Amino acid sequence: MATVRRARMEDAPSLAAVELMTAPEFATFLLDGLFEGRSVGAVLSTIYAREGTDSWQWSWVAEDGDVIGAAGGCPTALIQPSTDTGEAAVRQAYYDPIKAAMPVGSFHISRLGVLEPYRRQGVANALLDAMIAEAVKQGETRVTLFVWQDNLEGRGFYDRVGFRETGQLTLPEHPRAMRHGTMLLLEKSLC
Repeated sequence: MATVRRARMEDAPSLAAVELMTAPEFATFLLDGLFEGRSVGAVLSTIYAREGTDSWQWSWVAEDGDVIGAAGGCPTALIQPSTDTGEAAVRQAYYDPIKAAMPVGSFHISRLGVLEPYRRQGVANALLDAMIAEAVKQGETRVTLFVWQDNLEGRGFYDRVGFRETGQLTLPEHPRAMRHGTMLLLEKSLC
């Protein structure tokens, strides 16, 4: 059985690997070719190794010998505007609708992924439970996340654990985007 714990700085490569194996569309869109000679995985690992809300500090891992799943999220009050410039800022602007739709006053889950051989074994539930426990500890009264409308497996999971749709947005086609279309905003009350 997998165990879940808060991530440590040395988990940064594993956090990046799980993300790239389970949901590569965001990191690939933002980072591919941005730094000459560095792969998306190398750049993402560097990002996770730094301090901040989108790093190891607000991440959890599931282990069964090796890291088999990872998740991240934080109170929306802690999310700061990006200070990136140039091409990085241009790429991030594509995701502005997500930032605009993100509810204030919630614990927002930005990523949750479990490697294929370990799915349907309670790993995602355990990661979600760890983040919900942190949300409660932080005094939050709700947890939010986005899921692609066509991700029926993910939507089914979130429905089973008590999330309900509260909004949606559509990301337009873009030549760099691996995915586009409608995303659903889901929310779970912690009261």
